[in-house]
Amino acid sequence: GRRELPVPVVMGRHGNMRPGPEVAISWEQFAPWERELVADLPCASVQRALFDEVRRRGTKRSGVVAVDMAIAAGLITTDDFAAYVAIRPAWTGVPLVRDVLPLVDGASASPQESLLRLLWVVDAGLPRPLCNQDLWTQDGAFLGRPDLFDPAVGLVGEYDGADHLVQDRRSRDREREEQFRDNGLEYVAVVRGEMRTPRRVAARLIAAYRRASTYKRRQTWSLTR
Repeated sequence: GRRELPVPVVMGRHGNMRPGPEVAISWEQFAPWERELVADLPCASVQRALFDEVRRRGTKRSGVVAVDMAIAAGLITTDDFAAYVAIRPAWTGVPLVRDVLPLVDGASASPQESLLRLLWVVDAGLPRPLCNQDLWTQDGAFLGRPDLFDPAVGLVGEYDGADHLVQDRRSRDREREEQFRDNGLEYVAVVRGEMRTPRRVAARLIAAYRRASTYKRRQTWSLTR
């Protein structure tokens, strides 16, 4: 079965709980203002919990995913988290958190979307895209809400997970791609498993960006209805 991760518990300087396979203990400072009650259970504030989680994950991409999903869930804003990080300048792992912040986008709707965006920006070196931006045809019909979109060149990027492998969904995906292309947009989709080969995905993104930049199509899409 799936391996369960240990529950992170911050004890402060005076805790005496011992770590084990089910609990990951931190004895770092734990100020009273960082604590709150949730269903009568003492918990770390969202800012502190997220700060600890990014450091615990230990990599920039995984940290971006954690912050993206916390923002998307409505638990915190980018500004609130950045303000918290600013008052922890000398803590272990804070350089990683600082590196994460500029890459955060709370409009991402899933971890895989966040990882694809990082491939787009970091690995492929392309301009930062819009996330889940509504697109319309010029006659006011809803065109779609792509995972990633560069309005400067008209490039759509999509992540197709396992649910997209079902035949009915694949048919809808093809229709969706055709609609984007019919309205003057270039389209690239990354499917499940391809994320394990980031250099190959980055090369595909760059090629799609070049096509979008080069081809002169009649654009019938709009960012506003």
